[in-house]
Amino acid sequence: MPLRVLHVLDHSWPVLDGYAQRSRCIITAQMQLGMRPCVLTSPLHQLDDPLASDTILDDVRYFRTPHKLGLAGRAIQARWPLFRQLAVVQLLRNRIKALLENESFDIIHAHSPALCGLAAAQAARPCRVPFVYELRSFWEDAAMDQEMTNRKSLRYVLARNLETHVVRRADAVVGIARSILQDLEARGIAPEKLFHIPNGVDTLRFIPRVRDSGLAADLGLNGAPTLGFIGTLFPWEGIAWLVRAGVALRKRGFVFNMLIVGDGTEAGEVRKAIHENGAASYVFFIGSVPHDQVERYYSVMDVMVYPRRSMRLTELVTPLKPLEAMALGKAVLGSDVGGVRELIEPEVTGVLFKPGHVHDFERQATRLLQDPELRRSLGDRARQRVAADKDWKVLARTYESVYAMANRSASARH
Repeated sequence: MPLRVLHVLDHSWPVLDGYAQRSRCIITAQMQLGMRPCVLTSPLHQLDDPLASDTILDDVRYFRTPHKLGLAGRAIQARWPLFRQLAVVQLLRNRIKALLENESFDIIHAHSPALCGLAAAQAARPCRVPFVYELRSFWEDAAMDQEMTNRKSLRYVLARNLETHVVRRADAVVGIARSILQDLEARGIAPEKLFHIPNGVDTLRFIPRVRDSGLAADLGLNGAPTLGFIGTLFPWEGIAWLVRAGVALRKRGFVFNMLIVGDGTEAGEVRKAIHENGAASYVFFIGSVPHDQVERYYSVMDVMVYPRRSMRLTELVTPLKPLEAMALGKAVLGSDVGGVRELIEPEVTGVLFKPGHVHDFERQATRLLQDPELRRSLGDRARQRVAADKDWKVLARTYESVYAMANRSASARH
């Protein structure tokens, strides 16, 4: 009988970001393996997708958690500190319990942030359903790196303790980066229940394609090589810094284009950097594009750049977008932070530069801009590597071991 898995997510498709994309890839791959995954999203999904309701997408059932219920709903919509988080857990826990009363699931698989994990843990244990928790990043670090808190603050300590509490209650734990699992071991978590399932890519969708000359003409790209970025503009991605570093490179006489695709909290800083440096003639920031058009934009980019800032979040967490670029056979230039370094073998599948170091960026970018053969060889090897090791069809099989471990742990407890 197919394994029935309830994925508990903060948000999901059709919200477009790396979190939702990884979730959808996992679910699709599990379907291909013969499992029966379903999705439940937290009340916070409704803030980005107000009209969302229970639905079926690609033969997968998606359940939603209404967020306009009484005082809890007011706390969420008004963003009351602490009360908002408690309300999310309460509404999501009750929704999970209601589903378990009417549906049969073999595994509850909650994905960070910790609010999803806590709600799932509280609902799964009384119902004797094995509980798996998956860490994409540490919640406390994301808050700190957005300058919302610091490591000595009460908020940071509480968030860290909550994350550790959820991990301890889980029957099995997945981390998307080895550094995350190492951090958990340092907190005293038993290594036998920790599993590494990194970010992956669908290599059947992301395949090398010829340059879309029509799109290049529409965008105003000339024959010069193009540095590119596609993704969500979080502050830690360093895209405003990239614009300024590109300006410095341009002043040295190198002719190139820069194309930035995406949106996010740093969008205003990116526009400001372009305007203040008079770079609009060669730095093109076009915002978000339809998901089914992404490969067209990749096709007009010659070097994909991921200039992440060095901080605890980026040292621990691996990004998703470089894997898409590698599957497409693109040359990748990334900052030498832990999350990027876990994906790229320097000078074999990509090139790294010192994070935040403009001169080192200029040196490495110049090599790639001037040497088409280097770009081609790096892209070819990158494509081969991700097809062998990072395709979701390969990675998804590890979940079979994760769920088996969770079942054993839950059985021993009961």
